[in-house]
Amino acid sequence: MRRWIASFSLAVAATCVPACGTEGPASDVVIEISNVQFSPMDVTVEHGGTVEWRFDDGGLLHHVESPGLFDSGITGDGTFRHTFENAGVYEYSCSVHPYMIGVITVL
Repeated sequence: MRRWIASFSLAVAATCVPACGTEGPASDVVIEISNVQFSPMDVTVEHGGTVEWRFDDGGLLHHVESPGLFDSGITGDGTFRHTFENAGVYEYSCSVHPYMIGVITVL
């Protein structure tokens, strides 16, 4: 019985690893946040595309937002993703560092 339980547990773990590790849609564009700037600042993505911001500024706090559209919350590490469903031009900024501004163009 123990051998069956161990085999079953391994089978469940092997099945879950690929599916359980997903964090949402794959990113079409990545914007690095380092040296107190967005890089690149301006990007273009197809509608339905996902933009990922990577917080890599030595723990310095940032807050990526486009009011009414998306809000990363204040953080100093990790990533934030947003999927753009509608075409348009969207400005975003860091509320902690208001001079950090970028533009997402969605086709």
